Amino acid sequence: MKTWSKACLRGAALLASFLVPAAAFGDSTYQVQATKTTEHITIDGTGDEPAWQTAPEISGWHLTRIDYGKPARDDTKVRILYDADNLYFLFHCIDSQPDRITGYTVQNEGFLHQEDNITIILDTFLDHRNAYYFWTNTLGVRTDGRIVDDGEAFSTNWKGEWESKSTVVSDGWIAELRIPFANFQFPKKDVVTFGMLLDREQSRNQEWSNWTPDGVNSAKVSRYPHLEGLQGINPRSVFSITPYAAATVALKTDDGRGVFRPNVGADARIDPAPWLSMKLTANPDFSDAEADQGFLLLDTEQPLLPERRQFFLESEHLFIAPINVFTSRRIALRPHDRVWGGLQLTGKLGGLNFALLDVQHRDLSGRTPDGSEVYENVNSGVVRLQQDLGKRSMLALVALNRSGRGGLYGDSNFSTVGMDANIHIYEEFFIQAEALRSWSPLGNVDADAYHVGLHRFDTLSEFWLQFEDIGKNYANPLGWTPVVDKQGWNSHLFLNPFPKWRFLPRLDVTWDTLWRRNHEGARTRYRQRLNVQPYLHHNFALYFDGIYDDNEGFRNRLATAGFTLFPHDWQSFTLTAIGGRFLGGEIRGLNGAFNLKLGPHIVAKFSGFYTRNFGVPEGSKLFGASGDGYSWSGYAQLRYHFSPDLYARVTFQKGDVFELADYNSVKGTFLDAMVGWHYRQWSDIFLVYTDQPFNGSQERRILSKISFNY
Repeated sequence: MKTWSKACLRGAALLASFLVPAAAFGDSTYQVQATKTTEHITIDGTGDEPAWQTAPEISGWHLTRIDYGKPARDDTKVRILYDADNLYFLFHCIDSQPDRITGYTVQNEGFLHQEDNITIILDTFLDHRNAYYFWTNTLGVRTDGRIVDDGEAFSTNWKGEWESKSTVVSDGWIAELRIPFANFQFPKKDVVTFGMLLDREQSRNQEWSNWTPDGVNSAKVSRYPHLEGLQGINPRSVFSITPYAAATVALKTDDGRGVFRPNVGADARIDPAPWLSMKLTANPDFSDAEADQGFLLLDTEQPLLPERRQFFLESEHLFIAPINVFTSRRIALRPHDRVWGGLQLTGKLGGLNFALLDVQHRDLSGRTPDGSEVYENVNSGVVRLQQDLGKRSMLALVALNRSGRGGLYGDSNFSTVGMDANIHIYEEFFIQAEALRSWSPLGNVDADAYHVGLHRFDTLSEFWLQFEDIGKNYANPLGWTPVVDKQGWNSHLFLNPFPKWRFLPRLDVTWDTLWRRNHEGARTRYRQRLNVQPYLHHNFALYFDGIYDDNEGFRNRLATAGFTLFPHDWQSFTLTAIGGRFLGGEIRGLNGAFNLKLGPHIVAKFSGFYTRNFGVPEGSKLFGASGDGYSWSGYAQLRYHFSPDLYARVTFQKGDVFELADYNSVKGTFLDAMVGWHYRQWSDIFLVYTDQPFNGSQERRILSKISFNY
């Protein structure tokens, strides 16, 4: 390791002695016994089956933010049942003002904060590190994902199969849920115990509460109470296969020709043991219509869109690390790339998590002078081993290789090996470290990367201080490292106090600092950012953001101010103004976003961005031209949901889209109309019309897809 990196490590160790909290919370000793039923439970949001009365009622919830640890003002009552294949929950969320219960998100996988919601979090392996969460609102919407490494990270791409239905009643609202055990792997025992946390958010006063009497942070899997006594439950089937058939009709392409492309493929899963899963894939589909187009970046090179190919999701959480070493969306990244096939082994044996992945794919390498596309055949392999240390810490090894043949620039071979660790000093304080080394055609000298970070977080605050050293020749095309040839540090402080003042019930403050230089010792960036959001009411927040950014010779000074409104009967309205110096010129702008729920089934979203710039130098990365000018973008989306599983959507966007953090600027017009139906477990139908930019021209396509799980 370089001298500079060693000095950073010594400084980090010194700083750690000042950051360690004086005391840590003890693990929860709370537990409940599961109640088995043989009666059929219908998920209808009523809970009127007699079997529910055989399960003990869990009540006496406690606040986790405002008046931390005190009894919740409006209690929540829960009953839990199970049979051989499912876990059932019945929530009765008491509310003294039921007319102010809020629910406006109608699509699955929606973001449910700022509306009434409940969450079930399950640690099925009882490893006190990783868990699955199931999140629903008063409309029965389903959002799920994974909590990773005791709350240090979240994975929102994982998608489970479960059922939820909610109803508003005279004294609050009721949520009834069914979660099949087939979603998980868990140890095969006569009696199984899960870690479990139950959480509730009450919209009208932004109160958060959970079912424990000892103040468990919902992200801290290591402190979860236990659900005990699960006997005779069935894990997921040993074998599962999901074939699909799809077709693309290109009405207009970049070469002016219409094209019909049929497509078939399949994913298969074999679980030879409760601790081992093997996945196979042949020509997996991106499901672009379902996932990618919701982001509408108009940028086909965007590297970090969500993963929706089921083949890659089983082990995704294992690759979350300070330096992004593997991102599955880097495999077959562009619209016309293709995965031919792949094999994956994942599992957990004792305290050892592992993932072995090998994929054969075809990637676009570039274009010849006459415009012809040149593709390379690629094999990508990944090995990840992660060993649990103690109750909360871990040590991991990783190795990656990407070998390409027949590309525009000839054959290529990229390899990366490394290790990383999370060492918990106390529950809320931990150290992250990572070291990587790459070998590539770019050169093997100065091709390493190092990271060390100090982190502390709890329910109302978060702090980290990170040091990184990325060599100028470090190269890993299977990961995402936006800046190389850098040495630097960054810090982050987030405070979320609830003063309980009449005109300031909540305050969010974020302060970020970044400093870096290259390996020749020249400073390349110094950035300070302060963001303050005072809530004048639970449903109304002001927004202030200031940036000082000395970046590669440009001294940027940007200020943003505005407000966000969360009304009771519709979703949100945000309006902000921006002004200052950016990339050598002056910028003034206005940004607005309006999300509206129209009745029980319709949601509309609108947003617009307009900037006026003055005195921009030639070749500016943002504007691409000198002098004065303007930029704008407009976005509109209308969704009709017959149910959370059956919906139609129309989306339109036009203009310029900016991501100021990375200085991306793209232009174009995007239109799509789609119908999507999730008609049974892991089975979907999509029909889409899309008109979007690709390779400098508009492409018009009709896409259809049907998948069926056996």
